[in-house]
Amino acid sequence: MKSFSIFILLIYWSIILFAPIISKDLKISRAKTAQIKIIEQKF
Repeated sequence: MKSFSIFILLIYWSIILFAPIISKDLKISRAKTAQIKIIEQKF
């Protein structure tokens, strides 16, 4: 049971640490797709 709780804590902390990084990547990719759409509309 102790190892299980440690495993849950590891997952929890990894989500907390990586969530900001992942959200930044998503925002960057969304911005890129938005720029591509804007460029396509100009042509």
